[in-house]
Amino acid sequence: MAFEEYDDFEQEKIVKDWIKNNWLTIVAGLVIGLGGVFGINYWKAQQQQKRFEMAEKYESFSEVMELSEFDEAQSLLKELETSTGNSFYTYEAHLRLAKEFVNKNELEKAASELKRVIIANPDELLTEFTKLRLARVYNAMGKHDEALTTVNSVKIESYLSIAKEIQGDAYFAKGESEKAITAFKDSVEKGTGYSGKKNIEMKIENS
Repeated sequence: MAFEEYDDFEQEKIVKDWIKNNWLTIVAGLVIGLGGVFGINYWKAQQQQKRFEMAEKYESFSEVMELSEFDEAQSLLKELETSTGNSFYTYEAHLRLAKEFVNKNELEKAASELKRVIIANPDELLTEFTKLRLARVYNAMGKHDEALTTVNSVKIESYLSIAKEIQGDAYFAKGESEKAITAFKDSVEKGTGYSGKKNIEMKIENS
């Protein structure tokens, strides 16, 4: 029977009786509801604090990098990873360290930093970008088979021109001129708008 069929007194009594019989359910619902709201807000605050801490630690890392204190920079990076785990900041830090180690011709250290990013596998775009850098480092180290293995796993279309160029460099260094020329030609074909196109054409002429 609907509420409309009762007079005001009866409706009031029914409501009071319903509340009396179901107060525990109501209170529990309120607690859960409020708990959910407070829980979400707490989680958001925690995430915000975590992002702040990561940014602060990365800023310290950057300041040390500017001073070329690479050992200290590595220590700060380890602290960042320990306290916050993998993140954009840690990936960027590894890439920066790798670049500086290349500049210092400390190629083993550069390769180590790049492999850390690849193993973490942040996403396809960044992972394959890092593979290209690692393959170049391997070529510079004379590890041409490792360079080929690394670069052959790159699948993103926009990276293929660079990947083929790196393949060509590896084959050329191994004395496999025909494979080098084929790779360089593939690089030119796939590299519409690629700024290194003229350089690759020169490599073809010299292969």
